[in-house]
Amino acid sequence: MSDAEELGALDADALTLLPDSAGLNALWANVRLVVVDVETTRDGDEFRVVSVGTVTCRGGFVRGKWQSLVDPGVPIDSDSRAIHGLTDDHVQGEPVFADICDQIRDTLTPMNDDELVVFVAHNVNFDAPVLRTEFARVGETMPDLRVLDTSGALAQAVGVKPESRSLASLADALDITHDRPHDAMADATVCAEAVVKLIELAALRGERDFTHLLDEVSGDATTLTVKQAKPRGKPSKAARVLPQAHTAGHATVLTPNAGKRMLAAWADEVNDCGALACPLLDDRVASAGPRPLRLLPYLEQALDARLTAGDAAGAATVLRPMLPILEQLGPNDQTKRRNAAKAWSKKWAQRLTDVGRCDNDARCPACERREPCALDLWPDALAVPAFGNPTVQSAKKFFETVGSGSGVYFTWLNEGHSQLADAALWRCIQMWRAEGQDKRAFQIAQLAWLAGCRHPDIADLYAQQLAQASDETSLRKAVDVCHTTADARHESTHEGWRRLQGRGRSLAGQLDRMRVRPSGKVDANGNPIPKKRHNPTNPRRLPRRRFQRGLT
Repeated sequence: MSDAEELGALDADALTLLPDSAGLNALWANVRLVVVDVETTRDGDEFRVVSVGTVTCRGGFVRGKWQSLVDPGVPIDSDSRAIHGLTDDHVQGEPVFADICDQIRDTLTPMNDDELVVFVAHNVNFDAPVLRTEFARVGETMPDLRVLDTSGALAQAVGVKPESRSLASLADALDITHDRPHDAMADATVCAEAVVKLIELAALRGERDFTHLLDEVSGDATTLTVKQAKPRGKPSKAARVLPQAHTAGHATVLTPNAGKRMLAAWADEVNDCGALACPLLDDRVASAGPRPLRLLPYLEQALDARLTAGDAAGAATVLRPMLPILEQLGPNDQTKRRNAAKAWSKKWAQRLTDVGRCDNDARCPACERREPCALDLWPDALAVPAFGNPTVQSAKKFFETVGSGSGVYFTWLNEGHSQLADAALWRCIQMWRAEGQDKRAFQIAQLAWLAGCRHPDIADLYAQQLAQASDETSLRKAVDVCHTTADARHESTHEGWRRLQGRGRSLAGQLDRMRVRPSGKVDANGNPIPKKRHNPTNPRRLPRRRFQRGLT
C-alpha cells in the first residue's frame, strides 16, 4: 500500500488528531523558548539561587540544555534542603552567580531582530523575579522578555486539565515521566517537554500566531514586570481539623497497669488516629503508661488495619511512633534480638512496600511537616536490634571483604531481607569509620554497590571515594553511581536520597568544569558554547626536532 493509500485508509477522526505541520511550523516561526528552573535558599525575606537549569526549544524540539550549581554565599536553610537536597557542602567551590550571569544573559538574548525569545517556567512568578533579583545584585539587568507559564492559563487554553498546578500533575496529564523533582535540570527538561506538547495542542486548535497565543495566556507580562509569587513547594494546607470527640479522647492517658480490655480500646483509638492521619498520635503513644514493647502488638493491629485498607498515609501515621519501639525489639540477648528483627521484617516489609506512599491528597503528619516519612525510615529503626552496637568482630562477620564479599549480609539478601540488610550494613560501615578504618569502609561500600546495594548513604560514600582521584574518568564513574542509585529511588523521602541527589549534581559540576570552560559565545539556539580545557596532566606533545642547536 502506498503512503497516500495508507493515509486514505485512516479514520477521519484520527486524522483530526494529527498536527498540521504547516500550522505548527507557522506557530514556531522565529520563536525560541528558554525554559528555566531555579532551586533556591532563603536569605531573610529574599531567595538566593543554588542551582539553575535552562532548556532551549526551537521548531518544536528541545535543542540544548545547560545547568550549574551556584554558591549563594549564605547557608542553605533547612526548609530548602528538605525540598531540593542541596547542602552547603554540595555548593562549596561552585561558581557564584556573577560567574554565570553572562551565560544566562546570552541565552536569553535574541540572536537577531526577528527572533522572539520567550522566558518559560512552571510558576514563572517565582523563577523570573528570583533571577531578576540575582542580576540586580551583581549590577546587571535581566533581559526583558515575554513570559509563558506552564502552570498558568496555557494548559486550560488547549484543553489540558491537570489535577493541580504542580509540575508533577501537568506531567501526568501529558504522560511525561518526571523521575527527579526539584532538580533544576530535571524540572526544566520536563517543563520543556510539556510546553512543546502544549504548543502542539494549540496548533491542533488552529492557533498560528505565537504572539497572539502569548497575549491570550500571559497578557503583557515580561521578565521585568512579573511580580514575585509565594515560595514554591507543596501547597500549604489549612491545619487538619479533627472531630471534637476524637480530640477529647486524647485527654485520657493509658495507665501503666492497663488490662487487655483497656489496651484493646486504646488500639481502636490508635486505629482512628491512623484513619484521620492524626498528628497527636505520637504524643498518645509516648505518654502511654505501659512498657513500649507491651504496646507494640496493639500498634501492629492498627497498622494491619491501615495496610488492609490500602491507606498509605494512615499506615505511615501509625508506623511513626512505632519506630523508637522497633529499636528496642526483642530481649537482651543479641541473637534473639536479631531473630526478632528478621521476623518483623519478614512479616511487614512487603506489605509496607506494597501500600505505596503518601501523596498530595493524603499525607501523614511527618510529610505535612516535610520530614522523612516513616514508610521510608523503618529499616533504619529495625537495623538497631538486628545489628545492635556493632563491634569489630561482629562487623567482620557481617560483611567479609575477601573476594567479591561474603558474610551475614549476603545471607540476609538471600532470605529476602534486602532493606534490613542494607540498613544494617550502613551501621557496619559507620562503625568502621568511627574506628578510623576508612579504607575498609570504602572497600565495603564499593563491594556492596557492585553487589547491587542501592542504599543512598552507601552509594554516596562510594561516589565520594571514586571522586577523590579527581580525574575525569573517576568523576564520571562517581556521577554514574549517583545517577544509577537515584534511578532506584521510588520517591523515597529518606534524607540519604536527598544528599545523594545533591552529591550527583555537585560531582557533575566538577566534571563539567574539568572538561570545559565558558567561551563567552552562544550558538544559534542561544546556548553557551563551551571551550575545552587544556589538561596539564595530558599535554600535547611537540614534534621532536631533527636537529638541536647549541650542542657540540
